[in-house]
Amino acid sequence: MRDYSSIETASRAEMKEILFYVLKWFKKKTLGNPFNYNRAFEWLQAEILGFELEKVGGGSDGKDKDGVTAEFKASAWKGLGAKGQELTNSFTYNGTSRYEDWNEQEDYCLKKIFRDPFHFWSIINYEEGKFVKTFKVPAETVCNLLMPKWTNSWKNPSKKDPRIGGSVSTKDLAGENFEIINH
Repeated sequence: MRDYSSIETASRAEMKEILFYVLKWFKKKTLGNPFNYNRAFEWLQAEILGFELEKVGGGSDGKDKDGVTAEFKASAWKGLGAKGQELTNSFTYNGTSRYEDWNEQEDYCLKKIFRDPFHFWSIINYEEGKFVKTFKVPAETVCNLLMPKWTNSWKNPSKKDPRIGGSVSTKDLAGENFEIINH
């Protein structure tokens, strides 16, 4: 393989080669498609945060050496506002199975949230190609923020996609329990 130390200047043909190499590497390691469902970001998060990436299939995204699982979410860094404050980043929890009965729905949602003790929300600077920070958010905090949004989504289903979803943001974390990991 060629040396792509200056990938920003790669030609279209070279980029095609690079992307196929990435695809083949993920396939060989049975890690899924790096271009679907933020899979490449999940792999990067696992590597940076000390986890092994789990198989694709609706379960936890990563597992550490002690067997503790984690959920990974990523968002592009939005930069700074006019007054120098960091802009808000959002993390989506969409495509969650929808049940007809609210009691079943709530039970399913709570199990999904609490399956992993922590959800890691990483902010990535795409231009610089690096992680800025990661919010290590306890499942209980995620539940406090996400369940009202999932409840509203369940009560008001979309005809095109009846699955439930919702977004949480760094702004939502005000007053909540979480840790920031700076990279």
